[in-house]
Amino acid sequence: MKILHTADWHLGASFGPEKRTREFSAVLQWLLRTIAAEHVEAVILAGDIFDSGVPSNSASELYYRFLSGAHAAGVRSIIAVAGNHDSASFLEAPKWILAQLNVTVIGHADKLHCDEQIIPLRERNGEIGAVVCAVPYLRDRDVRTTVSGETIAQQQNSRKNGMLRHYRDLCARARELYPDVPLIATGHFYAAGGTVSGWNTVGNLSSLAVSELPECIDYLALGHLHTAQPVGGRVNCRYSGSLLQMSFGDQDGRKVVLLLDTARLSDPPLEIPIPVFQKIEKITGDTDAIRKRLNELKSQAESVWVCAENTGEFDPALQQRLNSCCEKSPVRIITCRNLRENPVLKNRRFYSGKKLSELSPQQVFLHLLEERRLPVEKQAPLLQAFHEAVRELAEDDARAES
Repeated sequence: MKILHTADWHLGASFGPEKRTREFSAVLQWLLRTIAAEHVEAVILAGDIFDSGVPSNSASELYYRFLSGAHAAGVRSIIAVAGNHDSASFLEAPKWILAQLNVTVIGHADKLHCDEQIIPLRERNGEIGAVVCAVPYLRDRDVRTTVSGETIAQQQNSRKNGMLRHYRDLCARARELYPDVPLIATGHFYAAGGTVSGWNTVGNLSSLAVSELPECIDYLALGHLHTAQPVGGRVNCRYSGSLLQMSFGDQDGRKVVLLLDTARLSDPPLEIPIPVFQKIEKITGDTDAIRKRLNELKSQAESVWVCAENTGEFDPALQQRLNSCCEKSPVRIITCRNLRENPVLKNRRFYSGKKLSELSPQQVFLHLLEERRLPVEKQAPLLQAFHEAVRELAEDDARAES
């Protein structure tokens, strides 16, 4: 039985100021063609379907079009679990309608009976080819009880123990119900040792060691980290990674979906490369080197989103200069920054023997007025506007907390 493992779509996400609807549409159409070509029978979507808990209409439409298209392509079962970016309630709201397309949605682990998270996958001949323990992102309320006076370390340890207990209970029940079929589990969490965006690893208190999970799991379909990779030294514990390059930190930009066969779950899954639908590049160097590379990209007449990092002298007009360089071309400067400190700000780091961080906003504002030697009559309206702005910000913060 062929099963496709994917995760971290983040539908609705933007890349800086750029909308990505065209990219998401293209990659999901490619995914449907791949499903048909590979005769995929089941799809596991391991969380972070949307980038926001309140997705836009266009993001929702992309999701539902994919589910409908996958059903039409012959997929017999789709299992979608909520990630930390998803609203579990939003995902689960249409689950009874989606069930008619053989789509099972698991958002809230704490509201389900154990058996509702255990989903058999049937082959075309009607036999059960695998069983899935569909575990979404587990929040604190799902796995632990708050105890007054706990330290942060105790809270983290309690959370990890609760997550492990959830997996052990669920897998034990699945083995009891389906003792002789391959067992697949989903997960949306940091696995200890996992590589984040191609440049560092997770090994803090919030990570979970997959070696502590039940050994009866034949394949662990993970979401959360955007780099496709095995974890825990086991070929059958995998992050599929994101569909698209989500930041300039994704250095190589290589994205895949994973295809596994229930007859060979002990072997590494097949990695199917995802085409690049939008070129993204980081340019680091002095302004001359950046301009040279931008001119090279412009000559290719292709859309490229650029992050520029100036290693040379601080240039206060860097953004304006680089935007001018890219005029009338499909090359866009998404973000740029000077890696050297602004010498003006460096000189202002101390004031009256104090660090800037030790001063109140009003003291800093008064210092700036003094520095500019403004007459008293011109300072008064500026001070009034400043106090009004501070008051409005405080009111906004209060509303956000309530």
